[in-house]
Amino acid sequence: MFLLVWLRRLYKVLSADASPSAIAFAVAFGLTLGFIPLSSGLALFLMVAILALRVQLSAALVAVAISKLLTALGLQSLFFSTGVALLDNEELRGFWTWFLNLPVVAWFQLEHYVVLGGAVCGTLLGALVFWPVRQLVIGYRSFLHDRVSDSRFFRWLTNFWLTKVLRFVFVGARVTS
Repeated sequence: MFLLVWLRRLYKVLSADASPSAIAFAVAFGLTLGFIPLSSGLALFLMVAILALRVQLSAALVAVAISKLLTALGLQSLFFSTGVALLDNEELRGFWTWFLNLPVVAWFQLEHYVVLGGAVCGTLLGALVFWPVRQLVIGYRSFLHDRVSDSRFFRWLTNFWLTKVLRFVFVGARVTS
């Protein structure tokens, strides 16, 4: 049942009214947020940015979940080593001294190796997946959305009594689609 809930969320994200760019930005923000510790000031800033910029919240949450899973599987050591390589670099010491002491940047806790390494890796990965995610949403909407929504099997499945009962039990009574 857990898989059906995630598939439904993915379908809702791809079929949402949000623009493809908003969904791609949500994935990029979510990856960066998932790669840094949630107790840092940068994580709080990214959460506020996700809400303030009105990116697709469901896509951001899916990306956070995926990136937290990757972090738990061992990517945190990569973030630590990236942070060490950046912060302990002698050529960049002057820059980091100036940058990390800026009034607002000091709240982000970028002086911690894991926070800086996770932010850099998340930003790079988010920039790499932005265009493919945007094109995936555009391609899905132009090719598959009408075919899936209008198919007899999809209409039968959504109107099947067992699907309605499972939806009521696991999601709640307020689901209309």
